[in-house]
Amino acid sequence: MDIDDELRRLFADDRLDLPVSATATDAVVAGAGRRRRRRVAVTAASGVLTAAVVLAGGVALGGLNTSSAPPGGQVMPTLTTTVTQSSATTAPTTLSEAVAQMTGSSMTGAVSTVPELRPTGFSKIRLGMSVAEAEATGELVPLAVKSADCKAYRFKSFTSENSMSVGISPTDGVVAIFPPAQSRTPEGVWLGTSKADVHRLYPVGTTDANGSWVVDLGGGRAYLFGFGPGDTVHELALYSEKQKCFG
Repeated sequence: MDIDDELRRLFADDRLDLPVSATATDAVVAGAGRRRRRRVAVTAASGVLTAAVVLAGGVALGGLNTSSAPPGGQVMPTLTTTVTQSSATTAPTTLSEAVAQMTGSSMTGAVSTVPELRPTGFSKIRLGMSVAEAEATGELVPLAVKSADCKAYRFKSFTSENSMSVGISPTDGVVAIFPPAQSRTPEGVWLGTSKADVHRLYPVGTTDANGSWVVDLGGGRAYLFGFGPGDTVHELALYSEKQKCFG
């Protein structure tokens, strides 16, 4: 018998058969699961290692000193984070802040409840009103000022630093208005506004003999801004070119 016949006889022997366990399939599946989990863990570890290598390379490219210090004295790299803050404009919380943001004026102070000094007048008093019309508003109190050209009044509801708040011509009606403190123009100029802000908000104007800034409003009307110490507004007026109440 040759070797091939001998091998066929041995493999055909029933005594070489091995019984298959009932749990063999589960064992094979469990083993495959363990191998899959090991592959996932190895892949994750490789990613972390790669990130560490990239970070180390970036730090090295940042110019860290790694050779000049003696052993044990090397300066360890310090990673810093720069946070850039947004420069968004804060919403205004008061009227003065809103005016400052819209006009760029650096005005300060409490919110004013005093009416504005508009190109047409102040409160119910309008340029050109007759003596009777102005007195009928109930807002004026006459002052004992004797002048043939100008009758002087003050406001009943507001105090004023000026001896005269309203000047009325017997022939031309209301010709001058000096508003009370805290009043301002629609553009935001009031007592205390800097000369620089006045010139910026009213760039077209002229300087009179007293150094005041006069702004022509058209129709024979004008704003007058008088300056005091510190180059700030200390006098504010609206007047008609026909006025003879002040110099």
